[in-house]
Amino acid sequence: MKNKTRQEPAESLAPVEIRALRVRLGWTQAILAAEISVHRSTVSRWECGKQTPMPKHRKGLHELRASDIAVPQAAVLRRKPVAARVAERQDILARLNGRKVVASVSGGKDSAAMSLYLHELGIDHERVFLDTGREHDKTYEYLRSELPRVIGPITWVRGPLLMEELIRHKGLFPGRRIRFCTQQLKVLPMSRHLRSLMDDGVDVVNAVGIRAAESVARSQLPQWEWQDGFDCEVWRPILKWTEDDVVAIHKRHGLRPNPLYLMGASRVGCWPCIFARKSEIRLIAETDPRRIVRLNVLESEVGRAAQQRAERDGRVLTNQPSWFQNPTSSKTADGRHDGSCWPIERVVEWSRSAPRGPSQSRDEFLLAANLDGCMRWGLCDTGGADEAVP
Repeated sequence: MKNKTRQEPAESLAPVEIRALRVRLGWTQAILAAEISVHRSTVSRWECGKQTPMPKHRKGLHELRASDIAVPQAAVLRRKPVAARVAERQDILARLNGRKVVASVSGGKDSAAMSLYLHELGIDHERVFLDTGREHDKTYEYLRSELPRVIGPITWVRGPLLMEELIRHKGLFPGRRIRFCTQQLKVLPMSRHLRSLMDDGVDVVNAVGIRAAESVARSQLPQWEWQDGFDCEVWRPILKWTEDDVVAIHKRHGLRPNPLYLMGASRVGCWPCIFARKSEIRLIAETDPRRIVRLNVLESEVGRAAQQRAERDGRVLTNQPSWFQNPTSSKTADGRHDGSCWPIERVVEWSRSAPRGPSQSRDEFLLAANLDGCMRWGLCDTGGADEAVP
């Protein structure tokens, strides 16, 4: 029988070293205990010198000590082994190869989760918010206070014109076929910001918080991709994450969500987006009627400009421009909507129709919306056991 080589157990860390390790990682005793598979009180006894870690636990402590990961709580809750987490970080650092990470943040949950994840990996990054001028006041407040408190300073970038200025300048609204809002207010300003860094000799990577579970189109996207428009590589760090992962990382870092989510909004950004869902339009009408008034005024201004152009060109204006296209229009032979438009008052009226139905009162609708938001984030007792934090 061959003799097996016996590996000597790792040297035990001193109590002060165990505590210093935990502090460096930014962990509580409970998080360290979950990683090493012991009870929290055991970690407390280690740090007080009342108990010495067993050999298998010493090995885990030494792996953590050598991992050089700043705050890897994400892996704890995802039950990733230390070795796998270290390898993940090493692979990412090798791919980045010293390039500066510029992370797009919107005030939404996914981009915030992405920034928190980069912090957990110990990857320094610049956070950039692309201002369209159409976000909700609560989103702007969130971007100025709560979000930078947790993820760090945010650079605000905007184009020469904001949304309403751009619409007045062009004399028309963005639509499904001509989405000049994305190009003029998001893509070009970010491209200019990245270009300014590259002109200063900085090699950059643009990180975006997109998840495959959000849509079929996004599920087809790769995690790393070169984009000629930005002249750099785009990285999607949380592409394979679930919404539960996003909520969990907010909770671990004590980051409160954008208040719009707690009101029942499923997404934030332009308020409203031209692709807003029926429930989102109703939520805006019920909770922010001034926004509807602003849209009404803007539609009147753009409509008058469109009428003047038609008269100048000798045409008859058959489709009054508006923020929303007809949401009930049937598609044409090429698979696209016919492009007809509805004024904002008609869209709001439609948003209050079935399936919620006219029998449901405004209070019932708002209660349901608020409960949906609170339960999604585990902030409502009515969620019961199913809503417990993982």
